[in-house]
Amino acid sequence: MKDEKLIYVRLEKDEAIQSKRDILESQLKLLQVLQIMKRYYPLRINELKIKSRFYTRIKEVAKDIAKLETTLPQIKMPKIIKEHYTAPLDEVEEIKAKSYDSSLESQLQDIQAKLRELAR
Repeated sequence: MKDEKLIYVRLEKDEAIQSKRDILESQLKLLQVLQIMKRYYPLRINELKIKSRFYTRIKEVAKDIAKLETTLPQIKMPKIIKEHYTAPLDEVEEIKAKSYDSSLESQLQDIQAKLRELAR
C-alpha cells in the first residue's frame, strides 16, 4: 500500500451533502426491506402449514366421497330431469380478475412524498 499512489477527489459541499443524503436513503430503504422480510418469513411458514393441512383434508374428503359413491346405490333419473340439471357451457360465468393491490400504490406515493420533502 505504501508503494501505491493514492488518488484524492475533492467534492464540493453540495455534492458531499447530496451523496450523504443518497447513502442515508439507501440505508433507510435497506432497513425497510429487512423489516418487510422479517415479517414475511413467519407469515410464509404459517401459510405453508395451513396449505399443507388444507391439502390433507381435501384428500380425506376426496377419499370419503369416493367411498360414498361406491357404497350408495346408483339412481336412474328420467332424461328430462338430467337435461334440466346439467347446465350448458354458455351459462358458465367467467372468472373475474383479482383487483389490483392498492397498498403498493400507497407505499409508492409515500416514498415519492418523502423524496419531495428532501428535495426542498
